[in-house]
Amino acid sequence: MIFDVICIGAALVDMVAHVERFPEEDDEVFVSNLELLSGGAAANTAYACAKLALNTAFIGKIGRNDTFGTKIISDFNDIHVNTDLLRYSDNYNTGSAYVALSKEGDRRIYAHSGAANYLSKEDINENEIYSTKILFLSSLKNLEPFIKAAEIGKRNNIPVVLNPGMLIIEQGLTNIKELLEKIDILIISLREFQVLFNLTEKEFNLNKTREKIGDFFSLGIKVVIITLGKIGALLVTLNSSELIPPFKPDRVIDTTGAGDAFSAGFIYGFIQDPSFKFENLRNNAKIGNFIAGKCIEKLGARNGIPRVEDIKWDN
Repeated sequence: MIFDVICIGAALVDMVAHVERFPEEDDEVFVSNLELLSGGAAANTAYACAKLALNTAFIGKIGRNDTFGTKIISDFNDIHVNTDLLRYSDNYNTGSAYVALSKEGDRRIYAHSGAANYLSKEDINENEIYSTKILFLSSLKNLEPFIKAAEIGKRNNIPVVLNPGMLIIEQGLTNIKELLEKIDILIISLREFQVLFNLTEKEFNLNKTREKIGDFFSLGIKVVIITLGKIGALLVTLNSSELIPPFKPDRVIDTTGAGDAFSAGFIYGFIQDPSFKFENLRNNAKIGNFIAGKCIEKLGARNGIPRVEDIKWDN
């Protein structure tokens, strides 16, 4: 089978607690509602890609026959994400994340990767990987399967997209350099960018950001996108850059999964016209902003994702 996209990374179950405020040290807050939702950055992007009518497969590791793993598979099946490439652990249970969500839509996340972090390079099979048009990697502490997948992508001229997440970023630039050298497109949040380069400014500084981005191009990366939340997204190639304005949602309910949704929108645009021309990349980023904007209008990382016929953006 030829896939549009194979997403590789963590599939978890999110336990979302609704709170009036976040606790201080040695504090306790009341949880008004508690929900169980499938999550994990790469899994969220896979779900969104499938909802956008892309032929999507997911590679990740879950516990064998445990309750959370069963839910993940069921939710994937509902949206037609191919689960034939899932790996199973007999030693570790499916991972979970504990999310505190404020009434303003801000969140605090404690992630237990569980089986997801035991995806190994041996779990990555070239005969499976080369059957896709694009590879998407996201948010695993263990870099070895990502490096192997990216190497396969390079050998087969398959564009590789990395949306690292803090589990990768916190390992430091030196330790993740081998992975960065093998990818084509980097989608990174402002916070991740600031942590990676030890930037102390909390606000977005365009000039300083452009200076640091040069380090990525020296590694061979072709496209860098920094997602900026309410500001939009900064799209940068070796010769061009542009701040892409955000799609303004009707209301913000939950920002969980906004970055994953952006990645799915960008991938959707790239699949329609797989070109590295700046005008095409700009259009893809606009779609990403639209999908992210719709995502945060509803609770959870998946409920707000529109179907392909509902995509509307200014191109």
